[in-house]
Amino acid sequence: MDCLEFREQLGADPARLDAAVTAHEQACPACAAYARRLRKSEAVIAEALRFDVAGIRAGRPRPAAHRPAARRWAAAASVAAAAAAIWLGLQFLPSDNPARLAAAVQNHWQHEPESWVRTDLPVAASVLEAALGGDARVALEQLSIVSYARSCLINGRWVPHLVVQGDAGPVMLLLMSREALAGQMPLDLPEEGLRGMIVPLDEGSVAIIGNDAESFEKLQRDVAAAVEWAI
Repeated sequence: MDCLEFREQLGADPARLDAAVTAHEQACPACAAYARRLRKSEAVIAEALRFDVAGIRAGRPRPAAHRPAARRWAAAASVAAAAAAIWLGLQFLPSDNPARLAAAVQNHWQHEPESWVRTDLPVAASVLEAALGGDARVALEQLSIVSYARSCLINGRWVPHLVVQGDAGPVMLLLMSREALAGQMPLDLPEEGLRGMIVPLDEGSVAIIGNDAESFEKLQRDVAAAVEWAI
């Protein structure tokens, strides 16, 4: 079972615990963190939806013994509402708001788990060119192996999404030619063992996410030397 199949199956049934799912979850830290987040969300939603059906049918007020459960329901509902409010709030932020950009980047890394693999096979030149789409030029001699390339929607714009092979594992790069930043923005995904940054590059910026053990200073230098905006 690969990461994509694992996440599809878990998304359909977060309680699923067959042998293949369990084995992959134990072997893949990133998917294990994804599963924890998904099950935690499911638990909050389930608790928020609980109510005393018997009491409602009988038309009786809820006994005092059930009042703590009511408080738990209210607390769970408030957590779910707060999470929804944060998500909705990000959607209504201006597209050039740094918080919205950071959230879009941090959420994107897990959308294409098939890209997150250790490999020594470079992507085909034609695939890389199609992903760049005229937005940028990349000097491949300045980077390690580019093993994945496609165009993805980030913060309302289509941008090149590349994966390069770093010293400690795969590294995601998002080449955002129209996302100007005043300064560097840190990105942290501690449950997944990942971290990164969005760094200004001329009139645009580049998001970098990789393993905690990666040398981000070197990556930043290599990316700055390799990427040139074409528009």
